[in-house]
Amino acid sequence: MAPPIKVGIVGLTGRSGVFEPGQWAVNAHLPPLVASPSYEIVALANSSVESARKSIAFHKLPPTTAAYGSGEDLAKDPNVDLVVVSIRAQKHFSPAKAAIEHGKDVFVEWPVGCSLAETEELARLAEQAGVETAVGLQARSGKVVAAVKKILADGTIGKVVSSHALGNASLVPVDTWWAGMEYYLDMSSGANEFHIYFGHFLDSFIDILGDFDTLQSTLTTQWPTVPIVDKAGKIVNPAYPRTVPDHTMVQGRLASGAAASLSFRHTKSSGDGTGIRWIIAGTEGEIAVTLPESLADISAQWQTSYPRAKVHVRVGRDEPVEVDLDAGFAAHDPAVLALDHTPLNTGLVYDAFAHSDRSRYADFASALRTRRLLERIAKAGGYP
Repeated sequence: MAPPIKVGIVGLTGRSGVFEPGQWAVNAHLPPLVASPSYEIVALANSSVESARKSIAFHKLPPTTAAYGSGEDLAKDPNVDLVVVSIRAQKHFSPAKAAIEHGKDVFVEWPVGCSLAETEELARLAEQAGVETAVGLQARSGKVVAAVKKILADGTIGKVVSSHALGNASLVPVDTWWAGMEYYLDMSSGANEFHIYFGHFLDSFIDILGDFDTLQSTLTTQWPTVPIVDKAGKIVNPAYPRTVPDHTMVQGRLASGAAASLSFRHTKSSGDGTGIRWIIAGTEGEIAVTLPESLADISAQWQTSYPRAKVHVRVGRDEPVEVDLDAGFAAHDPAVLALDHTPLNTGLVYDAFAHSDRSRYADFASALRTRRLLERIAKAGGYP
């Protein structure tokens, strides 16, 4: 067995909580890294050395774990093989660049950079340095995407002629927002509802069906201001401007010739309790993917392995058949499959990365394709 990959994490906070600012590394990255024999956490970097030390103690990591006050300092550690960057997207660039410059492999959460230019620069640097990269576009590694790819590869529904997706971001509120996360309402931040929520699904869409050849889009903001509330629920700003679209509609022709449309809205709730409904139509039948809305569970997101997600396939006029998402699905390390649904897909990225199974995760180059498409859609919709 190969020796474990030695990991340095940038952004593992010293507290627990569900989907609070700064908690994605705790909820999605830490569990698979601890569970997998393919990895060993050897270093942490936070905003200060003291903060990193507190996190090491809080998560009961080995006392030999090195503590650093910046991602740049961590990147210099000769004991680190892989640098994981899981902090606010606006701060991804510097630690990711430092890791590449010091010859480290790097796993950066999505979006890779807060702009197209940053993403292009990191992809270029990584290619020049010859380092391995991974991106937190976790749905690519999950069971739903694997099942859809297999159905298409088997020719079950024939040639794809069209695909239509309808989504609602109702799992998070539309009429209030949390203090400290205002960037999610700002289109220029590059880390917002359009680039993250819609972007995660768009990545899966084109990973499976290919890129758009031609497209047109409509992006609108129906909630132009949002009250900002603190942890106690007190309003600290009654009318914060929302510049990110809360309705994104795209239609066009894929490079394959298939017609395609995506319509994502953000309202208080979906009419039938479905968060995402995705139809892939072929000459012989259709695939229907559904992700239920779960207003009480913010982890019911496309990029997590939400257990209530369903895939159905129907050929001709036969009865629809629900696909067993577990049948034939395997990981190199079986312990990964025992993870809870929130970290599972991230664990599957790590599993594929450790075994160079590049077909099952995004790297900087393929993530750049998704980022470029997002910019095309934004410009077609009237955004600079």
